[in-house]
Amino acid sequence: MAEAAGAPSLRALKMAESAGRLGRRRAQVRYTFVERFTHTEQPPPMARMLRGGRGGQVRLKLYLSYLWLQKEDAARELAIRHSAWATLLDLPDPEKAGARRISDAQAWLEEHRFIDVRRTGRLNLVTVLDENGRAEPWIAPGAAAKKEKETSDLGVLLHRYIQIPQTFWTRGHIAVLSGAAVAMFLALLCENGGLGEDVPLWFSPRDAEGRFALSEDTRSKGLRELGNAGLVTTRRRPVNETDFQAEALYMRNVHFLQMERLSGTAALAPRRRVVRVPKRSGLAADDA
Repeated sequence: MAEAAGAPSLRALKMAESAGRLGRRRAQVRYTFVERFTHTEQPPPMARMLRGGRGGQVRLKLYLSYLWLQKEDAARELAIRHSAWATLLDLPDPEKAGARRISDAQAWLEEHRFIDVRRTGRLNLVTVLDENGRAEPWIAPGAAAKKEKETSDLGVLLHRYIQIPQTFWTRGHIAVLSGAAVAMFLALLCENGGLGEDVPLWFSPRDAEGRFALSEDTRSKGLRELGNAGLVTTRRRPVNETDFQAEALYMRNVHFLQMERLSGTAALAPRRRVVRVPKRSGLAADDA
C-alpha cells in the first residue's frame, strides 16, 4: 500500500506522472467488460479477474492500466518493467515482491487471453487484447463503433464504453483504492451512462449480482470506500419520489458520482457520507 495510510506514495505519483505522457486523456473501457451482455450466465471479465484467486485487484488494475496506455486506436506493444508497474500501483517492495505480483497478474491475463506476451531478453512485450477475453485484437471502442455504425446496430451496442479520466492514475486513485472500490467505480460509471454528476444512481444486491456478478460484500465494501475517498456521495431517498405514499413506504440509499474529486490527490478518510432523514413511523429501510 501507500507510504502514508490512505494516500499514494510520492514514488507512485511520480511514476504516474511519467506514464501520463503515454496514456489517453480518457481511457476507454467497454460496458461488456464491466457488466453481463444480454442474458449470459458467464460473469463479465471484470468479475472474473477479481474472482480468480489471490491477486484479483492487481489483475484488474493492471489490465485497466494497459487500456489507459493505448493512445492509438489499435493496440501497441508495451515494453514496461514489472517494477515500474508495481510502483505505479504502489505495491510494497516494487523491485522484488511487487514485481512478482505483477508477473503473476500478467501470467493470469495471458492465460485467460486478455493480453499477448512476447518475451525478449529481460522485458516482456505486452499487447492488450479485446476486453472480453476472446484473444481478438484490441481496437479502441470509439473507433470500432464508428466503423460499424453504418452496418450494425448490434455492433455499436457491443462497443459502448465508459471513459476514465487519466487523473484516476496520475492523482493516485488507482493506487489507493481496493479492487472492490475500482469495480464499483466502473459499475457506477456504467449506470451513470455519461449523464452527469447530478444523476442519482442505485442498484440492489440482485442487480449487482445479476448485471455485474459482484457479491454483496464487494458492493458494500466498494461503495463505502468510494465514499471515504470522496468519489461518491450517498443520500437517503424515497423509492419513488413522485408517489404521494412514498414517504410512508421505503427509503433507500442513492449514490452520486463526484468526478471532480479525481482532479485532487487520492486520499481515503474514514468518514460517513450517508445523509440520514428523521426517523418516522412506518418507514422501512430498503437496500443500502
